Amino acid sequence: MAPGTHFLLSWTISTTLLKYRRERTLVTVSGVVADVDGLGLAVDLLTGTSNWYGQLHHVVTHNLATSIVLASICAWLASVQKHVVWALSFICFHLHILCDVMGSKGPDGFQWPIYYLYPLSSEFTLVWAQQWLLNGWQNQLFTATLLLASLYIAVDKNITCLEVLSVRMDAEVFNMYTKYVGKNNVR
Repeated sequence: MAPGTHFLLSWTISTTLLKYRRERTLVTVSGVVADVDGLGLAVDLLTGTSNWYGQLHHVVTHNLATSIVLASICAWLASVQKHVVWALSFICFHLHILCDVMGSKGPDGFQWPIYYLYPLSSEFTLVWAQQWLLNGWQNQLFTATLLLASLYIAVDKNITCLEVLSVRMDAEVFNMYTKYVGKNNVR
């Protein structure tokens, strides 16, 4: 699935169980950071000769070892609820992997395997024969549902997923809402 979908899924989960922005941000990032191994695409585009994306994506950071290290770092960085942050970071990371197994098929029909036990083993991979196309209707519907959930959270809790990037941007959404819609029930 697309990084934006992973972001929305992790943020939505974090807002249901965590009270503080710092902890929600850590959990949200843990649900997206596995895609850092996709940055090889930039190298491939710049050089025109390498295949880092094809060789490294779903390998280097889409695995159990990374999930344990990342969850531990998130718990260490958390101010409160360290055990909850560890568990949610671990879960959101694995939801990322599950979503990739379900919905990352390329337009050429290539099904991205996940090298879950890497670097210990490159033999064990996670692949689902029914994997959806990356731009398939299933992924689009899932993303649309997460967008609706995000809107509900915005109304219910007066926060948006922009809080992960900037408190000021998050507050500005509600300032604009109040200015243009005239509602005074937000922030």
